[in-house]
Amino acid sequence: MTRRPVSIANAIRLKRSHHPGCFLIVEGRDDRLFFEQFVDCAVQVADGKSNVVEVIDILDADSFPGAVGVIDADLDHVESYSWKNSNIIVLDTYDLEALLIKSRALERVLVELGSSEKISGRNKSPREELIDAAVPIGCLRLHSRRSELNLRFNGVRYERFIDRDSLQTNVRNMVREVKNRSQRYDLACNDTAREILSIEDTVNDPWLICCGTDMVEILSIGLRRALGTNNAGAVIPDELRRCLRLAYQRQELTDSKLGRDLREWAERNPGFRVLKGVS
Repeated sequence: MTRRPVSIANAIRLKRSHHPGCFLIVEGRDDRLFFEQFVDCAVQVADGKSNVVEVIDILDADSFPGAVGVIDADLDHVESYSWKNSNIIVLDTYDLEALLIKSRALERVLVELGSSEKISGRNKSPREELIDAAVPIGCLRLHSRRSELNLRFNGVRYERFIDRDSLQTNVRNMVREVKNRSQRYDLACNDTAREILSIEDTVNDPWLICCGTDMVEILSIGLRRALGTNNAGAVIPDELRRCLRLAYQRQELTDSKLGRDLREWAERNPGFRVLKGVS
């Protein structure tokens, strides 16, 4: 059962008596598992982006010190939306999975699960292929947001529109799959596909529009054939997320914008340390 932000904030207040350090509030379980490797603070799951923001707002209103929230950007950067609260840190990629795929963690996972022969024989790097395939899906997500279509992407069957050999996205098949999943049978596939192509022409930074969830799903498909020889059970998305988290190294976080943001927050909040090994 999802906990309400008020209950989460109250629980954090109660923990202050035996935890004098920083509280890091994150969206979900995967975020907690990622951050717990690298931080020297209590990590609290808030069950969603809006809940993270609300928990921080509640604690700020109570002048509660030492609480910081980290949220996915989603499409906020593309839409030029900025969060004003200095206790909220926004990823500089769409989500955590995108941050992991952007890092060298992807290469480390491919060493274990990919086929070097297959990968070396392709025209682009796996990362480039994942980006190319995910951009149209991200554009559809953006179109849904801008036009308030309320399209549903959870449970979408990527195999229906990702080619197993080329790893390219069939845009019309994608639109058909998503609109059927969303029960939006009124949407015209051709018109929606044209909207996607129009948005694609405006994309300057694919990391702001490529959803990591999509890229992990595409990587799962690729590792069964185009990039490797695994059976489906060995490379399910949840397993790949775990592998990517474990392959991500501390120095990469230290050197990233996220790491810098966390250090700057600690500097603004003397006495509260976030990252391990950083005073």
